[in-house]
Amino acid sequence: MSEPLVVTGDGRARGLAQGEHLREAIHEVLERVIDAMGGPAQVDSFIENTRFRDAIATHTPDLLAEFEGIAAGAGVPANHLLAHNLMDEHWWWSETQGNREACSTLATPGPPALVGQTMDLDRLLDGSQRAVTHSTTDSSVTVLTSAGLVGLCGASSAGFGICVNALTTLEHSGSGLPVAFVLRGALAQPNADAAAEFIRSVPHASGQHYAIVGRGRSGNTVTSSVECSAFGTIASAEPGSRFGHANHPLATADVDPAMIPAESRSELRQSVLDVAGSEVTTADDLAELLSVSPLCLTRRDDHEWFTFGAIVVEINDVVTMRYTLGPPDAEQWHSTVVEISLR
Repeated sequence: MSEPLVVTGDGRARGLAQGEHLREAIHEVLERVIDAMGGPAQVDSFIENTRFRDAIATHTPDLLAEFEGIAAGAGVPANHLLAHNLMDEHWWWSETQGNREACSTLATPGPPALVGQTMDLDRLLDGSQRAVTHSTTDSSVTVLTSAGLVGLCGASSAGFGICVNALTTLEHSGSGLPVAFVLRGALAQPNADAAAEFIRSVPHASGQHYAIVGRGRSGNTVTSSVECSAFGTIASAEPGSRFGHANHPLATADVDPAMIPAESRSELRQSVLDVAGSEVTTADDLAELLSVSPLCLTRRDDHEWFTFGAIVVEINDVVTMRYTLGPPDAEQWHSTVVEISLR
């Protein structure tokens, strides 16, 4: 399914529609995810010994209803689906130190304003790639996601896009708002300034970088680079600037000494973003940069991780999101206009 699945209504209705339409894909990917997490008993322990559901209910209640709707629509245990939505959180909770090449992001104020990334994940998620558009009478949001996830990265018809980078060495919390729900909560905001303010206002479960690019409160183009940990947030680039970000912190000192960084090419990818990224002026340029090594991780039998997908969001009079459902060196780029479809 290359075209976005369009779901409408309140959180519960959107969730039910996703669960029903993506039922087979959700069952397939959940079986692999739960097995990789150690089985149902380990998953139940993970959920029961953290307070993520409480944080979701407090800060993003509409997304809690959506998540519960997905579980009901697909006919899967809610704890299993919640664990699927807690990838970043399970990484530190399980204390496993794999080689996580997890995303390269570039943002530029333009014109045109652009933000894009590779989304690098475990290969067990391959085949679950989907694009989903959430449409209401006020706005539409399109996300790249794995079947059953509320979202990984995406764009809003309000005129902005958000990309993310895992910062797994930062301080974390079992009572903060999980990454997927921070992302969707920010995308629900009326402009790019409000999205950045939302990210700064909520307690964070996991270390993460958020790149927000697009139309601000006064209609001007803004770019925001925000590094987040359980201890707070900090800007990692000047407001309104061009910036790149990989998977090591550039500004925050909130590092958990127990989280020893795994072997990574993050520094190499950061240098490519800083040097080659300075030449990016168009969406084509950015798509091309994200499609080659070292930013793109191709499918390899000897590597557990790969580029699950990629997006490029372009903000002009309309918001256009290009995306691939798999590594962009091997998969076709698709394009969709993110606009309000209900009036």
